Amino acid sequence: MKIVTWNCNLNFAKKYERIEAMDADICIIQECERVKQDYSPNRTFLWTGRIDNKGLGILLKNGHASIDSPHNPDLVYFLPVRSDDFKVLGLWAYNQRAKKFGDSVSGKTIRAIEFYKRWLSDADIPCVFGGDFNNSLIWDRPDKGNNFFDINTQLESLGFVSAYHQKTNEGFGAEDAATFFQTKAKSKKYHIDYLYLRSLKVNSVEVGNYEDWIKLSDHVPIVVECVNS
Repeated sequence: MKIVTWNCNLNFAKKYERIEAMDADICIIQECERVKQDYSPNRTFLWTGRIDNKGLGILLKNGHASIDSPHNPDLVYFLPVRSDDFKVLGLWAYNQRAKKFGDSVSGKTIRAIEFYKRWLSDADIPCVFGGDFNNSLIWDRPDKGNNFFDINTQLESLGFVSAYHQKTNEGFGAEDAATFFQTKAKSKKYHIDYLYLRSLKVNSVEVGNYEDWIKLSDHVPIVVECVNS
């Protein structure tokens, strides 16, 4: 099974061919517009967002898939999806920016893990939790309340592992490969996108090359090949 996560930085329809060429089973796309469910042949497109041109989309290849019943739109942008063979909780962590949508709305990953904890811990089928976390260990602070250390600890306690870190043995906050380039500058690089897997064995992990992707987005994709463990 091949899994891709990528923040497309808007206008996904104009960039779709680059993702389609990867022929992935699961694509988690951040900052993408709402398109029709049958936009891509042989794929189901599921989406959540507050405005039609900027949300979170998940594309699944073949088979039946749907947004699962625990979905809480007040947790933006987190989308639980279930198919016959796996579950996906895709995310584009909006963090403190979610306050503009109202006091009841949260964009913090730690809040989403708390809300979806039972759904994530249900071990009936393999599960993927991934996307743009907008977070790194290097930004953790004692009073932050959404520290990456706590996010990772919670996910590991539920049986999830970061595919990139498992395969590379690199430490969190000390990654060689960046996934985000602020203002598209090669020197302003951070690793803030992750694919966490449960009950899946990682065969390979690839992080997109800056030169290949920077004209399309300030993020590069992470591509994981895996099989059921």
